[in-house]
This record gives sequence, structure tokens and C-alpha cells, in this order.
Amino acid sequence: MKWGNYSRRILLILMISSFFSPVLRAQGEAHLLFHMGLGAKGQFFVGGTMQNQGDEPVAGGYLAILPLNTTCDPQSLIVYSFDSLAPGEKKEFRIPVDAPFSSYHLAGFGAYDDMGFSLPTVDETEKVIKDRESNERKACQSAREAKVINGPNTEEKIHKIRS
Repeated sequence: MKWGNYSRRILLILMISSFFSPVLRAQGEAHLLFHMGLGAKGQFFVGGTMQNQGDEPVAGGYLAILPLNTTCDPQSLIVYSFDSLAPGEKKEFRIPVDAPFSSYHLAGFGAYDDMGFSLPTVDETEKVIKDRESNERKACQSAREAKVINGPNTEEKIHKIRS
């Protein structure tokens, strides 16, 4: 008899939790699929694609871009806000950058629901970027050393070399 009551309780708990768990897990999930910096004819921007891979809408969010000059000195942080994404919706973005830049870092990425609560975000390029970090740090250090050795106009020379 004791095992029968125990089994019924476990079964009841499992049934109740399975009834509520899909409701609790349903939410938007913003994924940054791709991003890159571009410049041409005096216009510079960071563009890419994001997608809501959740099963509820994403009400909005932001991307924070930190442009870097040729010696990897951080420039002014740019915060770009984006509007809603329906479940499964893909959206391209183009963030203008006021000055020429050599590279950039994604300093932040966030999303929120229709009540202002944070939603999960995933940068699909994070692993690739992390794998490149060591080489990029070496290139930045070399560029800074070259600037010290060659003088103040070195940034223009380095930009030509990196381009």
C-alpha cells in the first residue's frame, strides 16, 4: 500500500509539472547569426543578421558596438536598439559608425520581453571571435609598437597595411 500511494504522488507530480513546464519555458530567444564591419566611400557601418529562435516574441533589444582604430584604441561606444522580432523572424541590421574604424568588438547584446524582462541571447559568432582573440591581440600590440617606433602618422600607414 505504501508503494502505491508513493507511486500515485510521483505520477501526480510528473503530470502537474509537465502541464506547467511548457508554459514556463515559452519565451523569445534572440540569436545574433552574423555580424561584420564594412566601410566604403567614406561611410562605415557594422551590419549583420539576428533571429528570434524562441517560441514567443522578442519585444526589443540592443547591440553595443565598440569601434577600434588601427592601433586598437577604443572609440565611442555605439548602442543600437532594435524593435520586436516575432518567433522565427530574421532581421538584418546596419549600424552606422561616424568615423573610420579598423575593427570592432561586440560589447553587449541584450533582449527583453513585452514586460521588460531579460530574454536569453546567443551570439552565434562568439566562438569564432574568441578563437581569433590571441592573434588579434598580437596584431594590436604590433600596431602599437610600430606607432611608437615610426611616429604619429603611423596610424594611416597601418590602416593601409591592414586594408
